[in-house]
Amino acid sequence: MALLPPDPVYTIRNVDNTPVFSLAFNFLPGGLERLLAGSKNGYVYAYNLQTNRVQQKIKVGQAPILHLLHTEDQLVTQEKGGKYKIFNLTNSGYQEDTLIDMDYPGFCRFEANTKLKTLYVPDRESQVYIFNFAGEKIGSLKPEFSDPKLGDPMCMKYIELAPEKSYLLVGYEAGWLVLWDLNTSQAIGKLQTKECPMSVDFCKEQQRGIIGNASDVIQIFSIGRKDLSLVHGTDITIKNHGINKVQSRLDAKVFVSGGWDGHIRIFSWFSLRPLVVLTEHKRAIQDVVYSTQKVSMWNANIMAAGGLDGVITLWDLYNQKQ
Repeated sequence: MALLPPDPVYTIRNVDNTPVFSLAFNFLPGGLERLLAGSKNGYVYAYNLQTNRVQQKIKVGQAPILHLLHTEDQLVTQEKGGKYKIFNLTNSGYQEDTLIDMDYPGFCRFEANTKLKTLYVPDRESQVYIFNFAGEKIGSLKPEFSDPKLGDPMCMKYIELAPEKSYLLVGYEAGWLVLWDLNTSQAIGKLQTKECPMSVDFCKEQQRGIIGNASDVIQIFSIGRKDLSLVHGTDITIKNHGINKVQSRLDAKVFVSGGWDGHIRIFSWFSLRPLVVLTEHKRAIQDVVYSTQKVSMWNANIMAAGGLDGVITLWDLYNQKQ
């Protein structure tokens, strides 16, 4: 039985109610805590989480900002149409340093290994290219097998299953999920999913992953500890079709889905049952992210969600307060 939905701890109206396509928490030296919102108009708005007001407006381009990543000193953005930009954080703001232009029309978000400063970038015809943060192409992942036909990449997740063992999960248009060994650039496992996957995440502690797609089913899968095989697990049926984002929380206790119906569904990793359905948003959810550190305003790791209604909601759900 799902619990009654709580209220968000705060609701932000994005500038001019501009639809939000991507979110990223950003913790800077000196205690500055921010939430970055990649918007339809090509701007990234940086909200100060002490005041919940826009602190900085970063003009990236003309197209929607599909994905964001902030390291200690760099901001990586992805615009619809395939432009990837890397900005250096300076005393005066952000200075563009690198442009990668892939001319890629899809919505698949890039992934990254921030320790090695490596980007995994989707392209047409099932390809994923590997770039360093200087914009140099250093590799690619292209299936050698022609059967099954995979189609374009639709979603990706970078994972580390052991020290020096890094992998990339890629969901493809034709409904396949493929596990790539990034040390050898070889596909080492594949799984037929229900239909075209829109988002994938993996929880190392649970040794299980989540797939969201255009259907009314969220799929759970596992990766074999010894042979790294992909195995289909439980299907979770939801009320309405369409999931744009799935995300596991860092403590491996819950995971979340953001739907086309504007609903945010929180599930228990232990039981795989829904804990609550949040109905604050009126249009499709585009992104849901968890903070990697406690936000001082609420002394908790906060979940943020944003969507096409131009609203960003902040939530403190089922956190163990210390």
